[in-house]
Formats: sequence, structure tokens, C-alpha cells
Amino acid sequence: MILVTGATGLVGGHLLWHLLQQYEKIVAIKRASSNMNTIHTVFKFYTKTPDEYLKKIVWRIADVNDYDSLQKAMSGIDQIYHCAAVVSLGGQGENIDDVNVSGTRNVVELALAYKVKKFCYVSSIAACGFSHKGEMINEETPFQSSTHKTPYAASKHAAEQEIWKGIEKGLKAIIVNPGVILGVSGAKSSSTLLFHQVKRGMMFYTLGGSGYVDVQDVVKAMILLMDSNIHSERFILVGENNSNQEILNWMATGFKKPKPFIKVGRRLITVIGFFSEISGKIFKYTPLLDRSMGVSATNRSYYSSQKIKDALGYQFNPISKCIADVCRFMLQN
Repeated sequence: MILVTGATGLVGGHLLWHLLQQYEKIVAIKRASSNMNTIHTVFKFYTKTPDEYLKKIVWRIADVNDYDSLQKAMSGIDQIYHCAAVVSLGGQGENIDDVNVSGTRNVVELALAYKVKKFCYVSSIAACGFSHKGEMINEETPFQSSTHKTPYAASKHAAEQEIWKGIEKGLKAIIVNPGVILGVSGAKSSSTLLFHQVKRGMMFYTLGGSGYVDVQDVVKAMILLMDSNIHSERFILVGENNSNQEILNWMATGFKKPKPFIKVGRRLITVIGFFSEISGKIFKYTPLLDRSMGVSATNRSYYSSQKIKDALGYQFNPISKCIADVCRFMLQN
């Protein structure tokens, strides 16, 4: 039996859909307070009859930080796709280490105890190394804590260390490091928030850029890796390296909105981030922008997916098509 953690999120929702094309039943974990909007929206993207597929999911109530509930939920499981995470693009984030590190440690420990046959962990390019001179970042680029690395990046890197510890103890595991993931979601968070902002109209852009990937490519690659004999390996999943302006322009075109035309430099966005941080501390909220996000938004990092291409012969979807499909769905729904 296959288990998916983080099943109500962007990656988890799309993963469930693709797994259900191969299997009759999938076990998925959700918290008692989980919002099911994303998974309903995701299934509507693929089919006009989402309920026919949703009823095939065996839901188990658990929390990756609640060892007892997790222990019950993982009983009888052969394969685990560990997608549960707190995603925070900035320097803040509620319970980041609790979920991303401690939660991953719990899942790994129980996977070893239950002798799970194979394990896939969804990490991030944030946990990869940093390029200072525009060189391609690959799986071997060393991770270094620096002013460019956010608490989110540090948490994903630490979570990967929990996977490697499990591998040393005999766990057959795969780590995937997706780029900025784009796809249909019912939530207004992380990269999905950008679609909603552009749909309302956006005038500003930054000169930075990063590696982007279609969520469908992420989950397809995960399934192919889990169905292969490959284990104890790490794979970057990036479809294209794009500038922020390029991404925003494609979104604006998809929503029939004017393209952003005001360039925001690093100095200004860092100052805005600084005052947002102060405001967040005073009024006790997580700001949408902080200094680390300002730096990230103006950096251009390049990532290589050559390893996954060589291992599986995998070909990624064009990012422009992915964005066009998401925009079309959002306009129709």
C-alpha cells in the first residue's frame, strides 16, 4: 500500500491524481483541521467527475509531529511519498523546523520500523548549493549557510540529513529537489499566490530569476523514480531557468493583463523587506516580504536537471505552457 503525506497540498494533490491512474486505492494523511480545497480544485483540473476519484483515497487522520497518530497511520504501508512541509519563501515561517525537520525524522524512524520498501522525500532547490557567479547548480554543489539562505532553506537541508541518516540504516530512499513549483492549486500560498496577484494586476518586477518546474513533472518524476531500481540518490527537478520578468509576463499574457513594467532593484526591495520584518515583529504576523526574500527576488540562480534526464530520459513540459494552462483554468473557474 502507498502512503502520501502532505496530501492536501500542491504536490500531494497532483501526486494523488497521478497515482490513482495506476492504483485503485491510495492511503493519504491529513490533519483534522486540513483544508480540502486544494485537492478538490486539483482534481477538477483533471476531470469533470472528481468525486469518482476522490472516493478512492483512504484518508487517515494524523500529524507528522504526533508520533502516536503517525504510527497508526503508517501501519501496513510499503511505499511512502513524504510531501508534508511548511513552505515559506521568506525568512519567517510558523513551525518550520517542527514540520520540516522533526516531522521528517518521525516519518523516517517509522518507515524503518515498518520496513517500508521505498521512500520518496520532496525537498527543494532551496536546499541545494548557491552559485555566486552564475554557474549551474547541480546535486553536488555544496550547501553553505549564508545570508542568501532562509530558515526555510536551512530546514529543508536539515530534513535531507534525516533522510540520509535513514539511508545509512537501510532505508531505500530518493530525494527530489524541485524548483519553484507551478500548477493549479486551491490555496493562495507560495508560488500559487503569484498567479492570484498577477490576475489582479501587477506593475512591478525584479531582475532575479530561478529554476521553475511544472507540478505535473514533479509528481511524474517521483513516480518513475519510485518504480525504478534507483535509490540513495538526489535529483534536481527544474524544467527551465527563467527570469522573474519572463514568468510574470507569461502570467500577465495568460490573464490578459498588462505586463509588469516597473523594475524594482535590490536596494529598494531590501529596504521594504526590512520595514516589513519590523512591522511583523511589532504586530506579531508573518510578513509577505522580508530582507531574505528581497535578496532571493533579485538573485539569478541556474539549476541543472541533467541527472534526472540521464537517469530516466525525462523531458520536462515548457514552463510557458504550464503557466498558460493554469491561467486558463483559473479564468474558467
